[in-house]
Amino acid sequence: MAITTTSNITNLQEKVIGPARQTLKDDVLAIKDSFQIVRGEAGMDDTYNSPKLPGVTAFGLTEGVDMVTETLVDSNVSVSSTEVGVSVELTNKMLRTVKRDEFLRMAGQAMGSAINVKQEQDFATLGDGFGTVVGLDGSSATLGNLAAALAQLRANSEPVNEAMMREVSAVIHPYQWHDISQQLSPMGSGDSHAPNTPQPDAVANKVMSNYFPIGNYYGTPIKLSTNLVTTSTDVRGFVAYKKACLIYEFMPVELEIDDSDKSLRAIELNMVMDYGYGEITDGFGREWDSDITAPTS
Repeated sequence: MAITTTSNITNLQEKVIGPARQTLKDDVLAIKDSFQIVRGEAGMDDTYNSPKLPGVTAFGLTEGVDMVTETLVDSNVSVSSTEVGVSVELTNKMLRTVKRDEFLRMAGQAMGSAINVKQEQDFATLGDGFGTVVGLDGSSATLGNLAAALAQLRANSEPVNEAMMREVSAVIHPYQWHDISQQLSPMGSGDSHAPNTPQPDAVANKVMSNYFPIGNYYGTPIKLSTNLVTTSTDVRGFVAYKKACLIYEFMPVELEIDDSDKSLRAIELNMVMDYGYGEITDGFGREWDSDITAPTS
């Protein structure tokens, strides 16, 4: 029996898209999970319009004097989606020389991971786009940078209130993580990144109790990503409220299996996703800049 007969298509979907979906679900999506996600439904357009109202001011009143009336104008933010895809080809001969089911699972995982990386690299540009920056190119990341970003978000002209602060995340590069971890528990000759006297273990454990995927700084999750925007020897992390930006998933991941070209004697697997992304409120986020030099101690 030929491997690419129609009777095997369902089996291929089970072997490939099952692992792919599990990858899409379980992979650490540090950047994507830090922002608001809207998923398209039947009848929705491929452009999502997010209403944004201006602030409203309350005034003291005088008896017998009419109140000041404000006109509310919607400053709409539109997020348009575009397709992203990955395609692989598996020849019949190759599939006969490997453990077919296991290889198909691996192919599904690889395709799902490729979509994940593409999304994270796209969404990283949102953190790079915030208008206000903490930290400095060419310098080590510090906990002070994080503390400053949180304070600025809380005191912004469109403040992130106490309830909103629970949905603020920091996403940084592993080298930035190394820099701030050295401030709590210096290792080797890490004095350049840290005070000479290590902080108590209890302090370090509260912040850096898990190296990956997250730590915690006074209730703010610290997430790691290697998909952040880099410039020469510098990196662009960020600290942001979840609704600072919006991700619109117009079409979820779909897998198509094409065995129509019999003369090619191969199966083509195509995975496609349709999404868009955009900034909603610039003041709800802070770009976090630092160097990205590999640590040696």
